[in-house]
Amino acid sequence: MNFLSPSNSKFAAIFVVLFSVAPLLKAQTVLDFAGSTYTNNQGGVSTVHKWANLGQINSVSFDLIATHMLLTHTNYTGGGGGTVGGVGSGTGYGYIGMPQSTAGLFEFSFVESSNNANAFTIPNLDFSILDIDHYTVVTSDDPNNIGRENVRWNSSSVNSGGSMSLLRQGDQVQDVGGNDDYDNRFKSIDTLLNQVDNPTDPNALTQEQFDHSLKIGFTNVSSFQIRFGNSEPVTSDGGGRKFFFSGTSTLVPEPSSSMLVGLGCIIVLFRRSRS
Repeated sequence: MNFLSPSNSKFAAIFVVLFSVAPLLKAQTVLDFAGSTYTNNQGGVSTVHKWANLGQINSVSFDLIATHMLLTHTNYTGGGGGTVGGVGSGTGYGYIGMPQSTAGLFEFSFVESSNNANAFTIPNLDFSILDIDHYTVVTSDDPNNIGRENVRWNSSSVNSGGSMSLLRQGDQVQDVGGNDDYDNRFKSIDTLLNQVDNPTDPNALTQEQFDHSLKIGFTNVSSFQIRFGNSEPVTSDGGGRKFFFSGTSTLVPEPSSSMLVGLGCIIVLFRRSRS
């Protein structure tokens, strides 16, 4: 058989294209909140949120634990995940609820599901924070229009050997610059009292939801810290705000235009091989 014949060369080219785009066809969500189980210890300022069986890499299952660090604040609700005994959103996102006029610093830690004492490292992770908006139910209680959600972190607040950097800032999220406590500080840029619809599908954000989000890139991450703040004044409705988050791996690229180009090449080559 002549492997260099025109016909076989075409099939060889098809094989090369298939081989090159195969990884693109295996895109996956690493942080599977919809399939996880959420619990918390109701511990007030020491609240520990846990999303068990959040994902698996190299046949090792891992959990995510978010521990409220000591900043003088109060109880926090959390959720997201599949089976939580009636608690949780059942969506592809986790969330932490923030009471009015409060802020909380949280340490997020990835650990092995079989033994939470063992840290679990994700080589590359895109972590999105969503629903950063501005809303006060009782508008007369916020005459200065200050009820904004805000997110802060230090790029150095990641485990040794890991890195943490901003990948994308939504159009409706304002960078207010670093200070002595945090080198990254963002808040809702809205000037009107409005509310963005809570996300329900990690793969189907509206443009408005996309504009009210941040994306942080991590390498070799097992733990990091983020501060969530809700400057909504204390009002008679007793409401609070929710900070949603999700995560995808960049080890395996998401489907993209390069995949579509590759599939187009396959179709063209296949048609030519039959003519």
